[in-house]
Amino acid sequence: MTTGASGEGRALEGRSLSVRLVLAALVWLAVLLGVGGVVLSLAFRGAVEEEFGYRLDAILKTIIAATEVAPDGAVSMARPLGDPRFDRVFSGWYWQIVAPDGRRLRSRSLWDSVIAVAPGDETSAVRRIDGPNHERLLVVERDLRFANAAGPVHLLVAGDLAEVSGGVRRFDLLLVLSLGLLGLGMAVAVIVQVRYGLRPLRAMAADLAAVKAGDAPRLAGRYPRELAPLAAAMNGVLDNDADLIERARRHVGNLAHGLKTSLAVIGAELQGAADRKVLREQVEAMRRQIEHHLGRAAAMAGGGRTLGVKTSVESVATGVAGALAKVHAERGLTMDLGIAPGLVFRGSREDLEEIVGNLLENACKWAKRRVRLRARESDGRLHIAIDDDGPGLPADQFADALRRGRRLDEKAPGWGLGLSIAADLVDVNGGRMDLSRSELGGLAVTIVMPGPSPAAASG
Repeated sequence: MTTGASGEGRALEGRSLSVRLVLAALVWLAVLLGVGGVVLSLAFRGAVEEEFGYRLDAILKTIIAATEVAPDGAVSMARPLGDPRFDRVFSGWYWQIVAPDGRRLRSRSLWDSVIAVAPGDETSAVRRIDGPNHERLLVVERDLRFANAAGPVHLLVAGDLAEVSGGVRRFDLLLVLSLGLLGLGMAVAVIVQVRYGLRPLRAMAADLAAVKAGDAPRLAGRYPRELAPLAAAMNGVLDNDADLIERARRHVGNLAHGLKTSLAVIGAELQGAADRKVLREQVEAMRRQIEHHLGRAAAMAGGGRTLGVKTSVESVATGVAGALAKVHAERGLTMDLGIAPGLVFRGSREDLEEIVGNLLENACKWAKRRVRLRARESDGRLHIAIDDDGPGLPADQFADALRRGRRLDEKAPGWGLGLSIAADLVDVNGGRMDLSRSELGGLAVTIVMPGPSPAAASG
């Protein structure tokens, strides 16, 4: 049996909640860091390339300032730029001037190569091309009109984008290292947070294991606000189970005690001259004991609060009263029902039918002419009162009638189980039942049950 229970536990066990939370957090963290890293890298590259373009534009303005056009239209540089990169062959830094007649003036770094001219205007234009040494270049160029020039002079300067790429690569490396360390730190923080956050659940599991092992009767630990209602509900279930077990033990003991006496009498009679009348009396007593305790056991087995179930008091009371009115039709009993509309019982329909049915049947059995049922809601609780105009019951027998289920009168049929069974069901459903003298002259039974405010019922 233990093997089956452990096998079922393994079948119900899924992936660890901690693993789920950590994996979900790490995946989301990786996505955020990855997207953030890409955005930062692209933003940095754009900023560096924009700054690189500004540098080239500044050099282009220096070239414009140094350019002269002779009266015959010849273009020349009045002074060198003073940047050695333009003197080193295929350095990746180039400048070029194209006169209106197509003659070119270019930096030494271009050697015998030229840069194709793109149609432009007098505003600076930026483009990317492959250089003479197959390097990737960023070109800033413009057309400009000079005095003595027959047309616009095209000027351009180009710089190797490898400088930008190198800076971006260094930034990307630093970014990856930084985000990696940040991600590692956050992953550790997530793991610690999850383990710390789920510690109360592990404590609750340990407390439940202690309850299962018999080391503790209920959950006794202090739990966070979110888990406290769950712990209280579990303790309620454990307390209810303990109460049911105690009731069962008590009833079994009572049954055993009651049968023991009758069996002892029967045994003594059988050893001597058996008196058939005595034997019949003892058998009848045993039958009453068995019937009494079976009824109470049925009340305990069927009773109990059912979560989320609401039963219409009016529907149940009307149905039970109608059935009993037909049973006692020849006596001409008057059934007086006064039930607040929309009243509900927080429990199963079967429990309410058993409670109301037993009490109304008992009232009808003893009533002379009138049975009255009143139901209302007050202070969030359900109040049900059932009266009759019968002989009633002495006050000193109230507690005994509820506890032992004795007959109220030996002349009447039945064994008086109705009151005790109803009392058990009321108690199991968290209510209380009191007996008193009715203003009609007979017995008054008052029930107070926990219940919601009047609402639509499901039963």
